[in-house]
Amino acid sequence: MIRVFFAILAINMALVLTSHAQELSGPRYDEAKEAEIAVKAKKRLYPGGRDEEELKVQSQLTTPVRKLAPQAEVKEESSEE
Repeated sequence: MIRVFFAILAINMALVLTSHAQELSGPRYDEAKEAEIAVKAKKRLYPGGRDEEELKVQSQLTTPVRKLAPQAEVKEESSEE
């Protein structure tokens, strides 16, 4: 029984070490993705970029009418002594 435990423990340790080794190898450089980001940045194809209209000053906006719930009457209890 103890041999089975140690065998499972050894397999788990090997799997953990290989997964950590892959993480420590560093991030992968994706050349196609980097090129796409560079093209988007060059053409300014993002919100607020060259393909967007210029910002305009708006006239004064109307103030919305606020609908308030009716206030409940608070009854003060008189203390009769």
